[in-house]
Amino acid sequence: MRITDGRLVKAKAPVVKSRAFHLTTEDARAAPDIVAGTFLFNGMSVHVLFDSGATRSFVSLALSKKFRYGLGTLNSPLKVEIIDNRTVNAMRVYQVRVLNGVGERFRVELVPIPLQGLKVIIGMDWLGANGAMIDCEHHLVRVRAPSGGELVIHGDRE
Repeated sequence: MRITDGRLVKAKAPVVKSRAFHLTTEDARAAPDIVAGTFLFNGMSVHVLFDSGATRSFVSLALSKKFRYGLGTLNSPLKVEIIDNRTVNAMRVYQVRVLNGVGERFRVELVPIPLQGLKVIIGMDWLGANGAMIDCEHHLVRVRAPSGGELVIHGDRE
């Protein structure tokens, strides 16, 4: 709410911008500067792209329909550039706890958007919060685990 001309007026939430690009799984595996792979994600085999160029983390609409809980609303609308300068607007977010193969649980907020090929894009919101270091040459991501140790995630190679 804000005051305009002495009246209380409902203020519009600012629109936040983000970006995510469509890549096929094959394109991501062949790219020298991307770490991608198929990982177990809450018991499901999922294509994941670790993208330091994405400001947020995203999930495909198809995969998001399999989530049974954790749906919330973003504080501000999110305008996402996806491909060919096209944009989609997003207001929903899933707060998901991911259990990996070594027993560590990571929290990630995933914004559902239309994605082709890859099902999850892990962006800077998660990478930064978890002290991630992306090593494109060796196709791996080093992450500070919740337990305090280091977890090394190996991506697929071409």
